[in-house]
Amino acid sequence: REMLADPDVDAVEILLPHFLHREVAISALEAGKHVSLQKPMGVNLHEADAICEAASKANVVFRVFDNFLSYEPYRVAKKLIDEGEIGEPLTFRINVVTGKGVGGWEIHDEADLWRAIPAQSGGTPAILDLGAHMAASIYFFMGPVERVHTFSDLDINRDSLFHGSPAMITFEFEGKSDGAQRFGSWAMTHAPELEIPTDYYPDDEMIEIVGTRGIVWINRCSAKLLDAPPVSLLRDGKTRHFEDMEVDWGDSFRVGGEEFTDAIANGGKVDMSAELARAVLSFQRAAILSGEEHREVTVAEMG
Repeated sequence: REMLADPDVDAVEILLPHFLHREVAISALEAGKHVSLQKPMGVNLHEADAICEAASKANVVFRVFDNFLSYEPYRVAKKLIDEGEIGEPLTFRINVVTGKGVGGWEIHDEADLWRAIPAQSGGTPAILDLGAHMAASIYFFMGPVERVHTFSDLDINRDSLFHGSPAMITFEFEGKSDGAQRFGSWAMTHAPELEIPTDYYPDDEMIEIVGTRGIVWINRCSAKLLDAPPVSLLRDGKTRHFEDMEVDWGDSFRVGGEEFTDAIANGGKVDMSAELARAVLSFQRAAILSGEEHREVTVAEMG
């Protein structure tokens, strides 16, 4: 509270357990501070709506930050897609694997205890916490999801950091491409004996996007699971590999930080506005509800 009352403080970066997001973000917005809020926006849509309302009233920059969207291989792949290299995107596939880190951060168990407490984390951390990166990536590359079906036994291991994994989440995007439906899949697997070379977390993410004329692959993100180029493109029967880029996952935080300050100083664009972050959270909650009720759920059902 003292910091928010300080006129010399222009902006705040909020990195707190999810259940604290609403109170702190709204307090910062009401104090007239620019706000960068770590994903996910909140534990539920009620909290997200309250933050959206506060952001709409404040004459400041507000964003929800997901560093995956600032990761250079993601930016390179998105540019290829936007330039028409694969034609119209039709299907999206992301495969997420958590395992045994070889190298990386030493994270003490007590530091993560809150993530396994549903009232503090929002529950089902594989889909809502780590999964926030996947959901944001899906919207970043392909746009809004219309309906979703989750295959996962969410009745077990509710107090686990991996609750919601394994899972196979399938979905249909809004709109069509040349009259064709657009679909996606999101696989979550915890493989405790799988060694994952990493400088950070013991997980990695691989993406494939198929278009009407080509395919783009992103072969790494958080770690270094595959010995493959960061980005590959298949078009006209030929495969091209793209390697001249920054592949350090940690650098995405630097890029994202610079974009936040640019938005404040120069009116630059942010990747996730309050409205987009709310839509992403709605998709995540729909995916969790689908797994709980064993049925297809439309994102519109979430309100």
